[in-house]
Amino acid sequence: MPRPPRDEETILHIARLHHEEGLMQTEIARDLKISEATVSRYLRQAMELGFIEVRVASRAFRNFDLERRLVRRFGLVSAIVIEPRTSAAETRRILGNAAGRALEDLLANGSVIGVSNGETVAAVAAEARRSRSAHIDVVTLIGGVGRAEEATHTGQICRTLADRLGGRSWILPVPAVVDSPALAETLRGMEAFREVFSLFDRMTVAVIGVGALTPESSTFQHGLFTQGHLRGIVARHAAGSICARFYDADGKGLPTDLDACTLSITLEQLATVPHRFAVALGADKVPAIRAGIAGRLINMLGTDAPTAEALLG
Repeated sequence: MPRPPRDEETILHIARLHHEEGLMQTEIARDLKISEATVSRYLRQAMELGFIEVRVASRAFRNFDLERRLVRRFGLVSAIVIEPRTSAAETRRILGNAAGRALEDLLANGSVIGVSNGETVAAVAAEARRSRSAHIDVVTLIGGVGRAEEATHTGQICRTLADRLGGRSWILPVPAVVDSPALAETLRGMEAFREVFSLFDRMTVAVIGVGALTPESSTFQHGLFTQGHLRGIVARHAAGSICARFYDADGKGLPTDLDACTLSITLEQLATVPHRFAVALGADKVPAIRAGIAGRLINMLGTDAPTAEALLG
């Protein structure tokens, strides 16, 4: 008897169950009430149809020696170091994949994950896989940065990660920096704002980018602060920023006159989160990363080998 025509929706569904949610073929067969042979056949057909791309696991690109040295030197909970690839985008993708796998191990039922903005954090969100934990909430740690449609926008990162994990997204419906303290205070009184910020107290993981104090940094490229503000904060020996909050070489906060206009998590709030997972790479980020670790704003790090070597050097 000839086999029925291929049902592409079923093939795609089974491929996702196996490769994204990590279900064994026996589990899929039991849940869908079909034979294991049928599951196996559909997975082969998914490959033939191009639904599955085979890539070398990010683990193959990791430098475990540098990871151990970073953990020992700086007292980190863990570190992920990958070897750089031929393009910056591919390096970020592989780092995002490796960091996404590490994020899986930190999640449990009811976990709350905070996210900042930035290209590397966006790569983590894009490479995350569906979590086996239930009731996951993903919350933005800072108001909108950049164009809303860009993958690096805070809200888009939050939505992407929540979708990938199978959780819910909670997005601050406000800009990162507003024109006046009075406006900021009004926005903080909004129900939506309070609802999002109430999740900070239950947050178990924060996935954060680290801002370098250079004109090329996204903090300044997106117009959050002026070049004059950059010069002023550098003159006060600032080393870096996280969620538009500045800190010195010891990782201690540097208050500015714009703090009252900034709608983001504070450094004091961030320091209470159990897992403060920074993902950042590049020579310009080294002082900011080192200072963040010194101030215990960062206790987990994802980066590439040249950045790790510069930190250790």
